[in-house]
Amino acid sequence: MNINDFVSRYKNHPVLFVGTGVSLRYLENSYTWDNLLKTVAFELKGNNDFYLDIKAESENSGKYDYTKVAALLEEEFNKKLENDRNGKFKYVNDIFYENMEKEIKISRLKIYLSKMLSSYKIRESMSDEVAELKKTRKNVGSIITTNYDTFIESCFGFNPLIGNDILLSNPYGSVYKVHGCITQPEKIIIVGMQLAQLHTPGCFPPTKTFRGAGVQDNACSIKR
Repeated sequence: MNINDFVSRYKNHPVLFVGTGVSLRYLENSYTWDNLLKTVAFELKGNNDFYLDIKAESENSGKYDYTKVAALLEEEFNKKLENDRNGKFKYVNDIFYENMEKEIKISRLKIYLSKMLSSYKIRESMSDEVAELKKTRKNVGSIITTNYDTFIESCFGFNPLIGNDILLSNPYGSVYKVHGCITQPEKIIIVGMQLAQLHTPGCFPPTKTFRGAGVQDNACSIKR
């Protein structure tokens, strides 16, 4: 059963949760959280050694705390750019200082991520499936996503709600961007404390999970 058939059977329009798997499935330039951080670290240092060091530092009982990895990477990224004003990331520093002139402080790493993910290309092999995905719009109430990119709101034509807007706006026909969005880098969330502050019980309605390959309804997995 495809997603269009699945959501159309509900009398009330469901709320979908859309995770990283959707971007990975449909977009050429998409990343897992691990690969995104690793790519940034490589661009910063020119090799993978630094990333592997901070990843090792963030290991506990065989599991990796990627919010800690992100915090360590952000600290190093911001420090390196501060000490290299006109280097490889000059354009990031330009944006940083333009905002500071207006007394708006935005992490240099968040600025970089917003530029890195600002454009996307749909996989040619997935164009027909994306067309089918767009048809579900009329049967979906709203969407919750952790993705930074703008693919899902562009696909559905929904209004993105970011940061405090989530609590102040009409949810119908909206995309809750719970980890922020590249269009507002100052609201991108990448570290553990920020995530803990955001995930307040009761803020969001119950959801159906759409991971790209199909929809998961409780324990039932419905594939294409």
